[in-house]
Amino acid sequence: MNSLPIEWKQTRVGLLGLVFLGLSGVLIYTFISPEQTEKISKTEEVIIPDNVPLSQWKLLESKLLDQPKTEPSEPENYFARKYEYTNDQERLKAEIRYHKYFGSFNQFLIKDMKMPAASIFPYIRYQKGIGHYAFFEHENTTYLGSCINAKGEATVTLSQYNQNRYLHGWGLTRTFLWLIGQQDLVEYRCLWTIMSIPNSSEELDFTINIDTNDKELNETEKKLEEAWLDWYAWWKNNFPDY
Repeated sequence: MNSLPIEWKQTRVGLLGLVFLGLSGVLIYTFISPEQTEKISKTEEVIIPDNVPLSQWKLLESKLLDQPKTEPSEPENYFARKYEYTNDQERLKAEIRYHKYFGSFNQFLIKDMKMPAASIFPYIRYQKGIGHYAFFEHENTTYLGSCINAKGEATVTLSQYNQNRYLHGWGLTRTFLWLIGQQDLVEYRCLWTIMSIPNSSEELDFTINIDTNDKELNETEKKLEEAWLDWYAWWKNNFPDY
């Protein structure tokens, strides 16, 4: 049986030494500062700015949103804001909510928006480099919704969210920070966005579309999509730290 080359043996010893030093550092850090990770998780503070510029719209006002009633076991931290814009003819409303571990559009509609998700039929569009976003109609209003992920592209469904975080939400730096208790192993943060413009009667469209990227958008949807692209670009460049 051939023995391993001397060079490989030396390399393996070196790698094992690095692993041992890394684990030793983690254990020492945890021992001398056991309260640090608990402090980090309990003092998470996310700042949602009061002004987000949109190129074709003028901001009228923005205000913080109250936390919806939740189960006692759910996190107490809640960071959300509502914005209202005008183009001198129409009003556009945009809401953003900071979430972790929460990537389902239907659950977002039910829990945060208090909408009847079972009677809403969104159609999802995709743009490379941007991601997925959904249009839907509700109470004579056109909506656009999406989850802006801290890493990777925007998502709508839970499966898209999970796939995105495993493709883009992990790295060697995160692994080290996870080992010392300062970050999750995988990036879970998401900014759930809902944008809306009231419909004119002739623009109502209740058809269910299979090939959604081929659907021709009406004028309200085009305005929402243009605003969404501005909104997405701004938040990707200014994703809130914690």
